[in-house]
Order: sequence, then structure tokens, then C-alpha cells
Amino acid sequence: MDFLKAFRPIAADMASTLTFVVLFWATGNVAIAAGVGVAVGIAQFAYRKLRGQPVGPLQYVSLVLVVVTGAATILTHDPHFVMIKSSFVSFAVGTVMLTTRWQYPYLPQIVRDNLPDATIRVFERAWGVLLYALAIANFIVALSFSTDAWAWYAAVVPNVALVVAFAIQYKVIRALVARTIGAREAAVATG
Repeated sequence: MDFLKAFRPIAADMASTLTFVVLFWATGNVAIAAGVGVAVGIAQFAYRKLRGQPVGPLQYVSLVLVVVTGAATILTHDPHFVMIKSSFVSFAVGTVMLTTRWQYPYLPQIVRDNLPDATIRVFERAWGVLLYALAIANFIVALSFSTDAWAWYAAVVPNVALVVAFAIQYKVIRALVARTIGAREAAVATG
């Protein structure tokens, strides 16, 4: 499994947020950015359901948050609400990551077969902690800096943090699976 193929589900989960941030930054129009972001989130969810692909708890939470916060953003036209909204989304998603087995739909069978549940849970919880940290950071930036500074932060920092965290997890899991398979093969060869 190569890195880009493994990263695709996470990139897809970030698409509606990235769409919102880019459109908000480019146009300054909260309603357009939120409306298109909501449309992207709904379209992705519908596409998964129509194709019969599994939909995990994280994806349901993401859809609900995209629709609810997007609608509230359109109704209020308040940039501070938009800016702080990301923190509420991150807290909610982080809570799901801390309390559910959310990674299982993303993990290939070879990983599920060769890593103990406890190891996978460590990664799931680490993602939850990361999302909480990003939520707190976003809240501070949203209340302390200009809308333009927040838009730059929102477009860059969380996405870079998620890509780096994913790359680290990918490398570590790949090494752990290879070590487990190697140890099993060595035991069979000597036994």
C-alpha cells in the first residue's frame, strides 16, 4: 500500500473544510464559501453511500457538523462564528476519535491482521489528542488575530499537521506490520 493511496480517505475527509477555507479566503464571502463547503460534504457522503462503501462514525459526525455549522454560518454571516466553528468541529471529531474505533474502516486487512488492537487504539487516541490541540490553537488564532491571518492559519497549519501525523503513522504501522510478519515467518522457518 503506497502513501498516497493510504492518504486518500483523509484527504477526502478534509475536502469540504479546504473548500470552505479556500473560497472564504479568495472571495471573503461567508455564504458562498459555507454553501459550497456544505455541498461538497453532502456530495462526498452521498457518493460513498451510492457506491455501497462503508461509512464510519467519523464520517457521520463530519457530515452533521458540516451541514449544521454551514447552515449557521450562512444564516449569521458572522466571520467570527466561521472562524471559531473550526474549533467546535475539531473538538467534536476529536471526541469521536477518542471514544470510537474510527480507524478500522480506513485500515487495510493486512494491518488489522498483524497489529494488536491496543496498538491501533494508541493511534486512534493520538489523533483525538491532535484534534483537540488543533481546536485550541484555532480558537486562540480566531480570537487573537485578523480574519486574513486566521484564513492563512486554517488553510496551512491544521492540514500540514494532519499530513505529518498521517505520514508518521503510516511509516510506523508499515514498520510494525513488516516486523510482525517477519517474526512470524522466522518462527515458521525455525520451528
